[in-house]
Amino acid sequence: MATPDFATRSNVEEFPTVWQRVVTDPHGFFADMPETGGLGQPLVFLAICAGINALGHLLFVVGIGGMIGIFIWQMVAAFTAAALFVLIAQNLFAGRAGFEPTFRVVAYAWAPLVIGWVPWVGRFAVLYTAYLLIRGFERVQAIDTARAVLTVVLTGVALAILHVIGVGPHF
Repeated sequence: MATPDFATRSNVEEFPTVWQRVVTDPHGFFADMPETGGLGQPLVFLAICAGINALGHLLFVVGIGGMIGIFIWQMVAAFTAAALFVLIAQNLFAGRAGFEPTFRVVAYAWAPLVIGWVPWVGRFAVLYTAYLLIRGFERVQAIDTARAVLTVVLTGVALAILHVIGVGPHF
């Protein structure tokens, strides 16, 4: 992901190129993704994806309050999910990565959610996001596919429980 001209281009300018690479070449993307360097770049990428998704929800599904709620929920859920992924991967499956590389995987793997608002198609975006998470965790956590799948499933269940008990948007 670190291109020679990245230093001269902003994260916003780089977004389409990075998004395309994440979605079309996840193995290559996660293999090249640095595990350190701060949360700035992945956070901007995540915010753009969440913003596009929230705007789509505004246009077709919810009002302005719902749009803001969706954006905030996605940002909070990304941090929460990354923390849960670390806890599960390290404590149950001998994963090796800490919060930063795990958050980087979460932020970039949520790329398909830019179309999360599209009826029916959004469900496939969520499934592809899970696939990207699995590919990313295989690399950064250094775990096999089965353990990466279990990490994603267990974290998904935990986030669903949080949503059901009232921690998350209700539309």
